[in-house]
Amino acid sequence: MSPVASGLAVVGWAVLTVGGYATIASSDRRWVREHGPRWTLWLGALAGVLIAVAAGSFSVWEQAGVYLLAVAGVLGYTAGATAAAGAAGLADAATNDGAPFARRVRAFWYASAVYFRGTRAAFALAFLAFALAAIVAGVSVDPLLRTVGSFSVGGAFACLTALAATGVFIPGGYDEDAAERVRATH
Repeated sequence: MSPVASGLAVVGWAVLTVGGYATIASSDRRWVREHGPRWTLWLGALAGVLIAVAAGSFSVWEQAGVYLLAVAGVLGYTAGATAAAGAAGLADAATNDGAPFARRVRAFWYASAVYFRGTRAAFALAFLAFALAAIVAGVSVDPLLRTVGSFSVGGAFACLTALAATGVFIPGGYDEDAAERVRATH
């Protein structure tokens, strides 16, 4: 990768990660707890449809396929951030304000794994879309397409960061105490 492409990848990662954090931190968590799963489902389904359309458009117009994959990645990431905001709202309700950070994180991991399963699925779907866009655009000679590909590399890394934040890579990351508190609140 060239220095410009690497810079675009870092910018893509930073924009999506900061945007996801802002969505989770500033949202009305009660509303998201109630309506977030529906929005996650619709945004995730739209991202899935766009991936299918992009796969079909490669034989006709390669550029459109890459653009659609990048848009599908952004929609999938938005769906994951919406579901993560709902899981954060449930975890906040399950723990008191003075709870240690580790207890709150474990409650969030449990809520996102059990009650907001769309969180992990949406981030995985977004990763798939971004990775495919980056792979296809990486062999292109069109400068705009390579820019979208570099952004997609950053998007794929943002999805991996989001999956790590939701505890996907930590086996048994939540304990039974966190599970009981979240179950009692839900």
